[in-house]
Amino acid sequence: SAGRYICGEASAQIKAISRLRPNPRKGGPRTSVKGLWDCPTIVNNLETLANLPGIVRNGPAWFKSLARSETGSGTKLYSVSGQVARPGCYELPIGVTIRDIIFTHAGGMAPGKTFKTVIPGGASTPYLPEALLDLEMDFDPMKKAGQRFGTASLMVFDKDTCLVGATLSLMEFFARESCGWCTPCREGIPYVRELLRRIEGGEGTEEHLVMLQEMLPVLDLAYCAFAPGAAEPLRGLL
Repeated sequence: SAGRYICGEASAQIKAISRLRPNPRKGGPRTSVKGLWDCPTIVNNLETLANLPGIVRNGPAWFKSLARSETGSGTKLYSVSGQVARPGCYELPIGVTIRDIIFTHAGGMAPGKTFKTVIPGGASTPYLPEALLDLEMDFDPMKKAGQRFGTASLMVFDKDTCLVGATLSLMEFFARESCGWCTPCREGIPYVRELLRRIEGGEGTEEHLVMLQEMLPVLDLAYCAFAPGAAEPLRGLL
């Protein structure tokens, strides 16, 4: 595909390769029945396929034993970016704590920087407060804490970073990458972006905060998970 963010969704990717508008497909036949060029199509992440040889050789019990949490299995590729000493991609057990990822494997904060918050699961997840740094990176523990495991892509922010500006940057991305299929996404995200621009530009009022709060359930009405995902950093900011 053209590499658009929306094409990370399986049915949108299939449409893009087929030279169709790459909006996700809901309902209808599964891609395993009718997919690429209307042929049965299986879609898997490369990370999933990379786990298969070890499971075949060593068995599922071995794979589950690699995790640190009771509910987890195997390892995960965690990417760490932002104000850390060693940004990069680390293969670590499912269930490793967020604190361990940042302050052990990624070397802690960059010189002279103090931790403020982290987006734990990629751009479509909310900011996580310092009090939750010992949370296990596993689907169930994250969900119970009101967080999302997401793509396990940690974005670390320091005390000098304005989170209004950071959230505005994310909304600029989401507004650009929307496929434009439905109104809550096509119109809602640019509207949120404009409100954040005003606040970041020093023109913010209490009314703008109310308007942002009102936009959260609107974004949740979108056709696919794109706009609800875009709402998560806004939810965390508020």
